[in-house]
Amino acid sequence: MAVAPLNKFITIAVPVAPGEQTVYTAPTGVSSIVLYASVANVGVNTYPTVTLTHRRKSTASKTSGNTRNIRVIKEAEIPPNDSLVIIDGRLVLERSALIQDSVIIEGTQSGIVAVSAAQYDNNTGITTITTSTPHGFNVNDEVTMSGLAFTCGSGYVGGLTTSIFPSPQQSFIVDSIDGPVGTSLTFTTNSGVVAGIAHTYVSGGQVAPLQMELIMSILENSTT
Repeated sequence: MAVAPLNKFITIAVPVAPGEQTVYTAPTGVSSIVLYASVANVGVNTYPTVTLTHRRKSTASKTSGNTRNIRVIKEAEIPPNDSLVIIDGRLVLERSALIQDSVIIEGTQSGIVAVSAAQYDNNTGITTITTSTPHGFNVNDEVTMSGLAFTCGSGYVGGLTTSIFPSPQQSFIVDSIDGPVGTSLTFTTNSGVVAGIAHTYVSGGQVAPLQMELIMSILENSTT
């Protein structure tokens, strides 16, 4: 007896951090339809830009890894207190033995600062970030962090490994800063507890004030 396809609606809601991030990849055995996607400017007197890309990656044996990027919109500026509807219809994403489709978003904004050091307490969730130049944040500011490389201790199911955090992307609240606003190089935030798994900062990363948020509605249709 044939089994009817399984339909599932999902919503993805994430901050748009500076740089490129993959927000959705069609799972194995599923064809997906992006029904709606919009990005809101949640900053103050800011004019960030956003690029949304449909990425098709080959999974065929002879062409594995070959990638084609088609931009749905490129470097669209979003004024203060406004939002941009990028998809208001249907964008089909496929997944088969030959191809894998993903949605990629890339944000460009002001206020980006490089991270020079980071300490994470896996028991309390407190992360202390030191920046190479003054970060400009105040207590209770919403910020994003991206591209921080950590090694995860032996308590991790995969053993000792290096991972990029945060994944998936999320926003954080500044709990405290060291020194005056405008000259401070250090702030703390609670990034969540991972009990029993120590994390050691390796290198890289950047922080920025939260300026954009993405919301995307998707219909997944099982093809198996």
